[in-house]
Amino acid sequence: MTANENGTGRERLNLHIFLADLLHVNRLFKEAAFTRRRGVFERVVVVGLWSRGLELREVTGYGLEIRRVKVLIRRLATASPLRRILPVRKLIAAFSMLEFAAKAIRQALELRPTHVSCHNVVLLPVCWIAARVTGAHLVYLPHELEPQRAHLHGLAQKAQVLIERAFVRSATEVVVVCEPIARWYRQTYGLTNVHVVRNVPERDAVVIKPVPEGDFRQRFAIPAGATVFIYQGIFGKARGTDRLLEIFAGLSPERAHIVFMGFGEPADQEVIDRYVAGHSNIHYQPAVPRELITSHTSGADIGIFIAKDPPLNDRWALPNKFFEFTHSGLPVLVSDNLEYLSEIVAEHDIGWSAPYGEIQRKIEALAEIDVEPYRPRARAYASSAVWEEDARVFETVYGHAGAIERSAAPGADQT
Repeated sequence: MTANENGTGRERLNLHIFLADLLHVNRLFKEAAFTRRRGVFERVVVVGLWSRGLELREVTGYGLEIRRVKVLIRRLATASPLRRILPVRKLIAAFSMLEFAAKAIRQALELRPTHVSCHNVVLLPVCWIAARVTGAHLVYLPHELEPQRAHLHGLAQKAQVLIERAFVRSATEVVVVCEPIARWYRQTYGLTNVHVVRNVPERDAVVIKPVPEGDFRQRFAIPAGATVFIYQGIFGKARGTDRLLEIFAGLSPERAHIVFMGFGEPADQEVIDRYVAGHSNIHYQPAVPRELITSHTSGADIGIFIAKDPPLNDRWALPNKFFEFTHSGLPVLVSDNLEYLSEIVAEHDIGWSAPYGEIQRKIEALAEIDVEPYRPRARAYASSAVWEEDARVFETVYGHAGAIERSAAPGADQT
């Protein structure tokens, strides 16, 4: 839709404001690529944080304009003595947040967007101001149930709850990642404008290709009769990787192996490396490009998700790696406190769930079964779970806002 077609004389421009350095925000990038390609917007711009070594401005191959702003906490060297003093560090962080807000609003005034998209609850006030001063529509797209995330407690959590409650009703539309979270927003805030776009992969990313270095069995010399489990994503105790290491360290290499594919903080990576060095049935595969994930994953037999005491956000999570498992033809084992995943697994008969305390026993049992009957069901479930299908919702989300915009334009038919 062109500026003349939207009836306001304004270029249809979507401004995303995101509290990150814009290196690994795949969901935002996929949305921007889709809305550009489908002509929903003429321009899509994202404002984020600058970090050393990054360009202040760049344009991706599909036309997303990236603008990074410098703030005090990023300008100071990591080794600066000031950053070692906790009260000073907190003061610098607070000032940097205000600095980022001011610079993001200044960018909005320069660009005059028709839509401002907010991805972080802490930025809702900033995005609300940016939308108000430019006459844009505010669209809220939290990537999680943000006030209910792990490690968010006390005053920080209360502040985010208050911010969301104060500003969420100002959004023209709200887009979340799964249906349980959508229900929560509808029930908690009485919203009727909540949509779901799942964290599903793009169609070209789930095509299974030969892996030049061979599949997991070839690469890691895994016996033909052993069942290969895979954990995929970020390593860490909160994600259950410590428990999985303990379990598989006690299993026979003739029966069960596990591959950890992904990355973690140095301390978590060190734990993985130590177990890999000491146990022939525990293996590490560094993270691979998105277009090769399913090609690697398809070399395993069972995907696995566990959590000991997940917060509400995790209990209702529907992560992208779940779809990467099923596109790869893998059934999935989940701890039953991951409620939404357990529900999907049971409904579609694409795996198993078990109490967290019984996961070891379940893994031992699954090492003895034939998983082949599950593979067609996993692929059937995943067949429509591709970004190009789910992302059609954005045409409705931004198109609806555009319809409101046109109806409110001077001279529009108000009858």
